[in-house]
Amino acid sequence: MNATQHRLVDDYLSSLDEAAKRLPRRDRDELVDQIRTHLDEAISEHSTEAEVRNILDALGDPNDIVAAAGPERSPVRRGPREVFALFLLVTGFPPFIGWLVGLGLLIWSPLWTARQKWLGALVWPGGLLGLLFWAAVPVFSGAACVSGVPFDSSGGSRVVTTSCATTGHAMSLWYLPVLVLAFALPIAVGVYLWWAAGRRSDA
Repeated sequence: MNATQHRLVDDYLSSLDEAAKRLPRRDRDELVDQIRTHLDEAISEHSTEAEVRNILDALGDPNDIVAAAGPERSPVRRGPREVFALFLLVTGFPPFIGWLVGLGLLIWSPLWTARQKWLGALVWPGGLLGLLFWAAVPVFSGAACVSGVPFDSSGGSRVVTTSCATTGHAMSLWYLPVLVLAFALPIAVGVYLWWAAGRRSDA
């Protein structure tokens, strides 16, 4: 049995890990690994419970170890910055400017990793509002109208006739599923980033 399998050591490391949550994740992991390595070297499988207690007492209280390891930092919580970042990024309102501001807030927030920020940046430029604009283009461009002035031999007034035909491009079978997917993806990304920010703020 090594040190980390001892009940007292396990309880001590759990308390240390809990106390170290005030530190940045990298510093926390490094500190816990250092203490674990020290205990593995100091405690053997033949160590008695009294000897283990003496070694842990010599290390000191986990809170004191964390306080000596670095300054206490207030945890960053998910808040209005993240709310506005995702709202502006996903909706794109006001047009174009809202998406840019949302992207800036996304990059500014420390609650998202670089990979998650790249994922957020891939949301359709202009957000849902921009997507709605581009989705309407083939619908309106799919209608073709032709006006004609037929000849009236009786000498009466001429009647202008207009005939419109809708092309098959706008109403093709793939258009609606792709459109639904294009609207759903930014919303899904926004939900994921909101969850990720909350998970990291609680860490």
